[in-house]
Amino acid sequence: MSRLSQLRGIPFTFAVLSLCSCWRKYPFEKVPIARGQQQIATVSETPSLKVERIRFWSNEMSEPRYFLALVPKAATPPEAAFILNHGWFDRPEYLLKYLKVDEVYSAMLARGELKPAIVVIPDVRFKNFYRVNSRHIPFPRYLTLVPEEVAGIVSQHYKIPFERDRWAIGGFSFGGYLSLDVGRRYPGRFASVSVISGLVDPQWSFWPGQAPASETVDAHGRGRSTVVVPGPIPRLLLACGTDDHRQFNTMLQLHRTLEGLGIPHIWSTGPGAHTWEYWGSVLQAMFRFHLGMQRQDATK
Repeated sequence: MSRLSQLRGIPFTFAVLSLCSCWRKYPFEKVPIARGQQQIATVSETPSLKVERIRFWSNEMSEPRYFLALVPKAATPPEAAFILNHGWFDRPEYLLKYLKVDEVYSAMLARGELKPAIVVIPDVRFKNFYRVNSRHIPFPRYLTLVPEEVAGIVSQHYKIPFERDRWAIGGFSFGGYLSLDVGRRYPGRFASVSVISGLVDPQWSFWPGQAPASETVDAHGRGRSTVVVPGPIPRLLLACGTDDHRQFNTMLQLHRTLEGLGIPHIWSTGPGAHTWEYWGSVLQAMFRFHLGMQRQDATK
């Protein structure tokens, strides 16, 4: 069995087709863009919510990247942001197509369950997982792309200050892995982190964590335990379907590790596999955790 198949536990042919599909360029991705330029487009709009796409040149990736932004039409402009990361074989649009994130978010806002915020869905596709996760790259590119480049544009464009209580991050599968790594490195920027059916690096340390003396570092002196923006432990939500043969044991071990370290968190399980159906079943709980009017505190 190939390493690609092992990564997702699915037939090799389907895995390759899925990977090719997520990397097929949409027409807007073929439009040239210069360094420093931003291209802003309205993807969809309802009386209560606008979905915008902001495309920009990523200095970190040396290529164009983009994110979708769900912008509530509130009486006062949103003052918070929630970065929601997709899985490895997905692209940002899939969270609208398969999870109906925009519809769910709009309905919860209408019911008064959530405080208005900019929900940001970045393009976090990387062609080579093993390079991204390599021990030889202790500071992966997504750590600059998401909490610095994407968050920086969101902060500037939507006027959201970099105050910790205004920012949250979470994701599904690889997006959960990415969110947890960002939460480890930028606890002073993100007040809450959710990890749904995520991957976990067993070599990771957690808050505060002490980097091994022999830890590999990059050209900027950053290693696998480097904290870029220090701060308190974020509020944490962990969730995984009990039928998820790919990630349940990994997530269970993460729960036990955090429990052993005395780190407060919510641990949620229920029937479901590594599927859109399961992720859809926890989406509202995710929104409430990060943006709920009655904030849900993490408990063991």
